[in-house]
Amino acid sequence: MKYLIFRDSKRNMESLMKKAPCGYAVDFSPGKENSPDAILVTTDSKNAIYRIEYSSIKKYSDDENIVKKVSKGLKSTIMIDGVKGIDPIPLASFTFKKGASLIKDKFIVGSMETMDGITKESAMENVSDVTVEIMNDALKAGADIPFSLASELATLKKKVSKKEFSEIFQRSIAEFKQREIDPYEAVGIIAAQSIGEPGTQMTMRTFHFAGVREMNVTLGLPRLIEIVDARRVPSTPSMTIYLRHEYEQSREVVEKVMREIENTTLIDVCELETDISEMTVTVKPIPNRLRERLVSGEDIFNVVSDPKTLKGAIVMEREKGNEVTVKPQQESFKNLYKLQEQLKSLTIKGIPGIKRAIARNEKGAWVIYTQGSNFRDIIEKVEEIDATRTYTNDIMEIYNVLGVEAVRNAIYLESERTLSEQGLEVDQRHLMLVADMMTFSGNVRAVGRQGISGKKSSVLARAAFEITTKHLLKAGISGEVDALNGVAENIIVGQPITLGTGSVNLVYKGFGSK
Repeated sequence: MKYLIFRDSKRNMESLMKKAPCGYAVDFSPGKENSPDAILVTTDSKNAIYRIEYSSIKKYSDDENIVKKVSKGLKSTIMIDGVKGIDPIPLASFTFKKGASLIKDKFIVGSMETMDGITKESAMENVSDVTVEIMNDALKAGADIPFSLASELATLKKKVSKKEFSEIFQRSIAEFKQREIDPYEAVGIIAAQSIGEPGTQMTMRTFHFAGVREMNVTLGLPRLIEIVDARRVPSTPSMTIYLRHEYEQSREVVEKVMREIENTTLIDVCELETDISEMTVTVKPIPNRLRERLVSGEDIFNVVSDPKTLKGAIVMEREKGNEVTVKPQQESFKNLYKLQEQLKSLTIKGIPGIKRAIARNEKGAWVIYTQGSNFRDIIEKVEEIDATRTYTNDIMEIYNVLGVEAVRNAIYLESERTLSEQGLEVDQRHLMLVADMMTFSGNVRAVGRQGISGKKSSVLARAAFEITTKHLLKAGISGEVDALNGVAENIIVGQPITLGTGSVNLVYKGFGSK
């Protein structure tokens, strides 16, 4: 599908919701070749949060029943039938023309494959008769098996004898039934115990890339805590960058990409010498670091002398050995200190956040590992990389770029990887339950008082976790009622919990009752 996407204010959208149907005058003309299937609106250039239902887009002409987006430069009128809020769709999930940017172009046309209109019935039309037959046979045996299992059995049926397939089918049904959860099973407690018990055996260590002193990745218990706490920034963010298949065997392309993405600041390749008497800062390049980071003296001079990057400073002179002397426009010790700190963080080249990049040849294909992460800029600005395989260990960055379903998978994968690296096996269903609980609301919530535990409906359950007095006092002031439906609150008051046999209510009718 082809989408017209533009940025607008929340105020304008709320106004259109009230006035629709109406015309909306905009400073954009899509043209016949760019006629969109749908129109989406973003308020932050990150996620589309409104969908506009429209009948046509025509040339602008002033009219009373028209809402104007801006006061000048109006070109087209969108005839709007209605506006509705939608779940956030990351703009990174759309495909745009090369060089298109929402900030630069204001209005852009992008495409995205969608699953609109696909129902279970229509999807089953393309399923083989053998798979449907196996699913029906399983239902007769009392097991509603998933499509993935039925398709695997269908593939096996063609390869083995009838007797062998019968044995495989019976065993698959038996194992499937064995793994089903009984009603009122305490899945949360079992998952917590299954992850917590092996978690006590985990070491507190980091993985070190041999030969590169800066490259470390947090593993073990600290990493598991980072994941379940949904930390905004992990202690050691890193990315695994794969190149497109046509480039992955080229050493020259790998080196080019590394030079392009590695963020090099002035302090990485230079020494700063401050002269208080003269009120100057001298930038002295270090030759071996320049060679290591593939930076020239000319690059340093261009960055330092650019008024857009270095504000409030005057370039005094360029000395021998590419040394550059700079002084503040208004001479004072405070401004001299500010200039020095500004020079330290001055970016010479690369993508912000990517401090270091190394490449390794794995099975004939080059893979780039980075210290630091900037998922959005990497997949948007570097054409040679394969965005479908490139990965970051920063789960919040995945959420901001790809959305909640992607971060759900990332939480599971990161948890499973962290445990398996220590030789600990935890059933994937427990990890999937944790990932589901952290993301089912549409946002990423921590497993703690700031997230899942702190948002429970039961007052006693919240009070049993942390800061008891605060929870009880707040509940008393607001007059909250605890229905005692959960486990913790029933244990506190000494009642049977509502799980297992405690979930059954028996009523005794005496003699003579009707």
